[in-house]
Amino acid sequence: MKIKLYGVRGSLPTPLSGSEYREKLEKILESAHREFKHKNGTFSVPTFLQSLSPELLRPVGGNTTCVYVESTKGQKLIIDCGSGMRELGNDLLKEGIAQGGTIKILVTHTHWDHIQGWPFFKPGYIPSVQVDFYSTISNLKERFDRQQNPENFPITLDEMMSKKTFTLLQRQQTVEIGDFKVTPFLLKHPGNCTGYHIEENGKSFLFCTDVEVREEDLSEFEHLRAKFGSPDMLIIDAQYSSEEADRKIGWGHTSGRLAVRCGEVLGVNKLVLTHHEPDHPDEEIIRMFNQEKQSTALSEIVLARESDIFHL
Repeated sequence: MKIKLYGVRGSLPTPLSGSEYREKLEKILESAHREFKHKNGTFSVPTFLQSLSPELLRPVGGNTTCVYVESTKGQKLIIDCGSGMRELGNDLLKEGIAQGGTIKILVTHTHWDHIQGWPFFKPGYIPSVQVDFYSTISNLKERFDRQQNPENFPITLDEMMSKKTFTLLQRQQTVEIGDFKVTPFLLKHPGNCTGYHIEENGKSFLFCTDVEVREEDLSEFEHLRAKFGSPDMLIIDAQYSSEEADRKIGWGHTSGRLAVRCGEVLGVNKLVLTHHEPDHPDEEIIRMFNQEKQSTALSEIVLARESDIFHL
């Protein structure tokens, strides 16, 4: 099972600002200048790039939540339709999806940052493509229709020529979706949000975007462990610092510290922290991440970046 992150920001797409780009560029050039002097004029660009710190080598990313999952047999599953879905659609076109194929989409909830990429998903306009939506939302099609009301967007959902189905899932009930076993469960978030346990060939991960976890909520993750055992990976909302989370009770997001605690309770092998705050520049996100990961014995904690790929 391959998992690729196409969007890791929360709440709002966040392009890299001009000032952030300049600051990164200055640091890269300063580092290159030191390397050039140290090597007495000999300089290898590929070797230098490999030596750069992660915050300079590539940005965290500015697109909102969209995750691509591919089974060992090549079946395609998407989780959420944030702005990262546009690039995913372009990649699928390069792989030949326009010749015909089926795409399964899980929707966690319909806050705009999790559905706004759908109208820009080019395979959705191709008649030979079958798109099957799955969620615990009884009126999901109606909600997508409203997003593409002519007042909001020039093309309606029904005018997108792909074939589409909408299937209602029940929380805590496992279903087979292609090669995957999928179990939805409730997450604490304004208006509710659905998390998913996804399994293929004995490997599994939990996707817990948009969840507010405080100390008293850790028992919910104990229940998840009792139900699913220890998944191989947890991808979870870590939008806030601890100080921000204390100021924003009820806003529906989690601090990095509590996200790490969730990973500890579940006993995961790999913890991926995502849904980054749009007001946090890359350096602040990385600073928070480095601070939070020091206080845990988890074997692997990853700061989610666009284009990250994981194999289970």
